[in-house]
Amino acid sequence: MKRTHVILTTVGAALLGFLAGPTAFLPVLRALFPDFRMKIVALPADEVAAATTAFGVAAGLLLALTPGSALVTERFAARAHYLAALAKSMLFGLLAFGASWFYQHEHLASVDRLAAKMPGLFGPNGALPATLAGNPLTKIVWFTVICMLIFGPLDLWIARLQKQWRTRPDSSSALETAADPASLPEK
Repeated sequence: MKRTHVILTTVGAALLGFLAGPTAFLPVLRALFPDFRMKIVALPADEVAAATTAFGVAAGLLLALTPGSALVTERFAARAHYLAALAKSMLFGLLAFGASWFYQHEHLASVDRLAAKMPGLFGPNGALPATLAGNPLTKIVWFTVICMLIFGPLDLWIARLQKQWRTRPDSSSALETAADPASLPEK
């Protein structure tokens, strides 16, 4: 019963991302990157549709991967519990999202500084107009999805190494016993 609940939660999270992603795209883009939104000259309907669809797919995958990776970790790692694995997956996802957001923010600031120093390179207004096709928010979410895809197998590999380490006989206690003169046989 518990496993069906977790699988339904994963499917529900994916559907939520697919359905709510396109609706939340422009408000989240405005909140996280207000300067980028100001640089957009025109919003053609086909470009908005393509950008919101790409963001919806990425958000759906991200929301499905978080409980999905925790489910896989719980299934294949002997000592893993679902809630601990879910917390670990969420923390890793937040770390990847935050690092990518910082990188994209600094990249856009760097382009603005470069445009201010070299106005002839970037056109008469000094900055390139932005398009939704290359928006930083979708790049951030796709980066986080790829990191979550890498994190799952890496987490399982680490769990497997820990299991091997636990089952291997402890060599340090054997060395301590051999060094103790009382444990040596008498001649």
